[in-house]
Amino acid sequence: MRIYRATEQRRIGAVLRSGSSLLVVAESGMGKSVLGDAIAQELQEEGYLLAIVQPASTKQLLLRIADQLGVEVTDLEGKNLTTTGLKGAIVDFLSTQTAFLICDDAHHFTPEMRRFLEELHERHCPMLLLATTPPAKDIFLKLPRIELKPLQDVAIRDIMAAHALELGLNIGTAQLAALQQRCGGNPMLAKRVMQEEYLGLEDTAPDHTQWIDGTPYLIAGLMVFGMVRVIGIGLNSTSLYLIGGILSVLVGILRIIFYSLPKKSSRLGN
Repeated sequence: MRIYRATEQRRIGAVLRSGSSLLVVAESGMGKSVLGDAIAQELQEEGYLLAIVQPASTKQLLLRIADQLGVEVTDLEGKNLTTTGLKGAIVDFLSTQTAFLICDDAHHFTPEMRRFLEELHERHCPMLLLATTPPAKDIFLKLPRIELKPLQDVAIRDIMAAHALELGLNIGTAQLAALQQRCGGNPMLAKRVMQEEYLGLEDTAPDHTQWIDGTPYLIAGLMVFGMVRVIGIGLNSTSLYLIGGILSVLVGILRIIFYSLPKKSSRLGN
């Protein structure tokens, strides 16, 4: 599979090889998992030991990490280790071995697992966390982070053209450029748009989070209602004057309410 984020891949690989950790944040569908798999493959080809995990219960995650790293999951008597025992065995192993953890969809990890990752981070175990709008706390606040930006138009058109070819869909350059506007630089949406085109579905509202600022519309409305008041004065119309005044006050109240809302999400990446 072609990787369209070669720059990010080189940067992340360099950070991990230096023994540091990193948090990669991006909107859903931006290619976090593909990037994580590419980095994991690159490290494995270089002979590094690593574990790749996705959301599960804490014990399941610990067992998967232990299995991939080759950590014993039983004690001297042959009994299965408890969750606490698994944590200790993994910590002891990573204290003497160089290995990487790659955690996809880390925002879905349990608080207990995130606390364990904090412990590993304090012991300088290099890890890569991939997440969509993770909560602004614990391990997510302690790691340096990068945010994946929307792909460039050329890359999105390339993805759309390749997927159209897979579907046997004949798409011209002009039509491809028009469909691209619905993707917002999101590779997953690029594939979905082509699937919708193949099925003959109508255009849908964009899913990406590139929001429009409504402040100019509020100001324009306020000016219109102010003009209504002026016209009311000019025509000596008490009704127009009162209506304009009431509506101006309402728009002003709405503007105050909008500006009083929290400007930032409590989650990273928003």
